[in-house]
Amino acid sequence: MSNPTNASGWNDAENQFIMGDYLKGLIRRLSTVLLNWRTLLLAGSLGALLGAAYTFFTPPKYQAKLSFVIEESKQNAGGLFSALAGQMGMDLSALSGSSGILAGDNVLQLLKSPTLLKKVLLSASPDSVGTLALLYARSYDLENDYKGLLPEGTSLFAKPLNGGNTLGRLQDSLLDRLCRRLLTNEIAVYKPDRKLSFFSLEVTTRDELLSEQIALRLINEASDLYINTKTRRLKANVDRLQKKSDSIALLLNRQTYTTAVTNLFNANPGDPGTVASIDISAREKSLLGIIYADLNKSLELTRTALIQETPTIEIVDKPVFPLKKIYTGPLLAALLGLLTGIGLSAIWLFFTAAGKKNDLR
Repeated sequence: MSNPTNASGWNDAENQFIMGDYLKGLIRRLSTVLLNWRTLLLAGSLGALLGAAYTFFTPPKYQAKLSFVIEESKQNAGGLFSALAGQMGMDLSALSGSSGILAGDNVLQLLKSPTLLKKVLLSASPDSVGTLALLYARSYDLENDYKGLLPEGTSLFAKPLNGGNTLGRLQDSLLDRLCRRLLTNEIAVYKPDRKLSFFSLEVTTRDELLSEQIALRLINEASDLYINTKTRRLKANVDRLQKKSDSIALLLNRQTYTTAVTNLFNANPGDPGTVASIDISAREKSLLGIIYADLNKSLELTRTALIQETPTIEIVDKPVFPLKKIYTGPLLAALLGLLTGIGLSAIWLFFTAAGKKNDLR
């Protein structure tokens, strides 16, 4: 009698799947893994040793965390000042619009600007070693990679950068390397809650003082740029009106003395020339007084608008010493290495040593 076949012609007996055989094969593999406990112990010990050694060769890092809030200007105030200023021939319509590229969350990108970070790194270090860039290079053993390539007598970020000196090619290359490393791995800027106006800045480096200084100076540089960008036009108007007001004040003082002299030495009321001279002098003084008063009104209005439109970046929490230390202890690293070594060796034994016997079939 022939074996039964299904509609496709396959033999049902040959293709029958027996769960009991599969479980028996799985148990035999697990037993083989457990029988090699010496291998597991050796792999675990090696992993623990490597984990503990890693902590000794990896310096701890220090995290400086800074939180701040940005208080924007009132948009309705711009429309009010524009209307009032329009009556005096001034155009302040730019106040009533949006805040431009620095509006909203764009400040997060501003804090990660390479230009601002380079300016911070080239500022003076508080411990008098030179600059923050030099302190960073020494903390990460990067100074020796470039110091031997510099010309004789050339320093590596020894002095803060100012308008009178520039960086050489090698110094600029190292500075760019430091910035990329910081922005990629060691500087984090984020908004803890999207519904609030709070921002957080975290700087994590191997040097405690370096982390704190980079965080504080970076927020100061970004704050100055942010405020100056948003108030540059109004500041220019204030300076222009102040200059005109000072000039008119000087002319008014001179005309006051001229009028007094004219009235004193030309006191003959019967002389038509004397009367005309006194009248002209008084009229010029009165006209200068009116112009001076209007300029002062415009100046005070513009100053008020400048105060109202100047945003405030208020630091809520500053980093304080001692900073948060990010460090994995030798015991924890050894435990993680032990578990990793045993796990990897067990997987290797399960799929290689026991698998050669094809126990799952």
